[in-house]
Amino acid sequence: MSFRARTARILALLAVFVILFLWGWALFFPPSTKAPGTLQDRTFPEAADQVCTTAAGELALLPKSYQTTDPVSRSEVVAKSDVILNRMLDNLKTIAPPADTHDGKNISEWLADWRSFVGNRESYAEALLVNPKARFYVSLKDKGQVTRPIDFFATFNKMYNCVTPDDIE
Repeated sequence: MSFRARTARILALLAVFVILFLWGWALFFPPSTKAPGTLQDRTFPEAADQVCTTAAGELALLPKSYQTTDPVSRSEVVAKSDVILNRMLDNLKTIAPPADTHDGKNISEWLADWRSFVGNRESYAEALLVNPKARFYVSLKDKGQVTRPIDFFATFNKMYNCVTPDDIE
């Protein structure tokens, strides 16, 4: 057998072994089935969902900002809903575990993202008073809107009422 044929056969066998190894690893040692950021302790998510449900009930009493007829009333509705959201975040912070724990770190980051989002809403409410055609802009995080990690964290931890509200379009 020539050097070229022997080298090709060895490389082919090596490729087969690598493929078998990778499939064996994937089948018998799968990665974690939990989504990243899933909390281990269910105490916070259960308490947080109650806090967020209360806030969602208060927000439901307000009209959607896009249903308002003029920029001033739109600004007022957004400002009122921001007060509710800030109160919700203050209540969530009081029940959050310490930031030096693994779950506490994830929750602290989530609450910081929420604060950023509410800050965007407050800027929008102020801008509406100056410019009737002001646009609502959301901060970026990891090459996407900050609402994505907020909603992802809330959904995967079964805090369904803790997702961002859809009152601004």
